[in-house]
Amino acid sequence: MELTSVYKVKEWMIQQIKEGKLQHGEPLPSNLAIARTLNVKTDDVYDAVDELITEQVLSNNLEEGARVKSLHPFYYPLGEVVSISRMIKDQGYTPGTEYISFDEKPATSLDSKRLNITDKAPVTIIERLRTADRKPVVYCLDKVPANYLTCAQYQSSDESLLGAIEAYTNKEVAYADTEMEAISYEPHISDILGASPHEGLMLLKLVHYDTDDQPMLYSFNYFKSSLVTFKTVKNRL
Repeated sequence: MELTSVYKVKEWMIQQIKEGKLQHGEPLPSNLAIARTLNVKTDDVYDAVDELITEQVLSNNLEEGARVKSLHPFYYPLGEVVSISRMIKDQGYTPGTEYISFDEKPATSLDSKRLNITDKAPVTIIERLRTADRKPVVYCLDKVPANYLTCAQYQSSDESLLGAIEAYTNKEVAYADTEMEAISYEPHISDILGASPHEGLMLLKLVHYDTDDQPMLYSFNYFKSSLVTFKTVKNRL
């Protein structure tokens, strides 16, 4: 099989990244400079860059041009019930929490459906920012049936949110149903996370269930897409 000039350019860029000659987040040399270095046509360089952008080795900003894609410092395993604190700790950072609000409100029809409670039943609502080395990573909005956990109980507990729910209910979290959605921009949340209007967010909606399949916690977790990548294993049926 013949190795094309486009392949030659792609391999050269990949090796430059592996050897640290092109750093993550760093702009590429000009297409003309690459073409002269490798003795290929500039059209071949354009094609190679386009392919590596599609393969997410490079990223492209209309204002700044192509550059080596920045690494994500965190990854979140979708196939496991893993706390955000553990995700942060596993990469050598110190997790932290900044509380934005505590409230108790009547369940909406959507809350009652997700949490399997009656309409207007009291729900504990906790809004917080999860940080790594004091830098924002995830915005969390959590909803718990108030008969499982009140604001006062959680504030007086030394446990994680899931740990506090388990401690006060004597129930164990068995699994979580997860929905994933890309969000381009959300002013309130993006501002809290320090994300620019051009930086996307990834929303995970999670409902945690106990061993009796009863919902215990309904969460909205907004991750900065520039910091977190998601990983799972899919088995063929």
